[in-house]
Amino acid sequence: MSDHQDHHDGHQVNYKKIYFILLGLLVVSVAGPFLEILWVTLLTAFGIAIVKARLVINNFMHLKWEKRLVKWVLTTSLLLMGLMFAGVAPDVMNHEGNNWENLAAQAAVARGVAGEHEEEEAEDVVEVVVGFSAQSTFTVVCGACHGAAGDGTGAAAAALNPRPASFIDPVFWETRDRDRILTVIRDGAAAVGGSPLMVPWRASYDDEQIQALTDYVMSLRPNE
Repeated sequence: MSDHQDHHDGHQVNYKKIYFILLGLLVVSVAGPFLEILWVTLLTAFGIAIVKARLVINNFMHLKWEKRLVKWVLTTSLLLMGLMFAGVAPDVMNHEGNNWENLAAQAAVARGVAGEHEEEEAEDVVEVVVGFSAQSTFTVVCGACHGAAGDGTGAAAAALNPRPASFIDPVFWETRDRDRILTVIRDGAAAVGGSPLMVPWRASYDDEQIQALTDYVMSLRPNE
């Protein structure tokens, strides 16, 4: 038996050759995502992984010469893994579906976009402010707690104590004015003695955007 060959039930295995094959497949699988092409990434991630697994199983774990039952177990496991991926991936990769909506992911995207805008050059920032939609931002970011209509019935409202404010309730506006609303949006409710669950948004939105959000909240105030 040489230093790179082994005998098992009459079979010879060239481990050095298999090693370099696995090394080459590793390089291809790592390089795949850098092309930023989805089907290439999936092919290199899953296709090459299956090839490498087969080489390792056949030649290093010696299942090539074991009972067929082990192979059936392995094949079934791979099929179940693929089925789980196919069933779960659409929900993980998307932010909404037929009967559900990932509000946390949408809010994170909104905050990320706002953060990127703050790092742009001055002229780019002006364009962002012009295109900023207070209503859309309120629906995505604030609506998770306050509800898209501002009635305090957002998806997360039931889990919060105290409950989020209802901007369509006349009683709410008996002790609030525009300055207080702006302060709460910018600095958080704790700045005016309110609930710390209402976090400050000054790091995510600039002064003009906070002003626009304030105006939108004020527009929800019912006519007396």
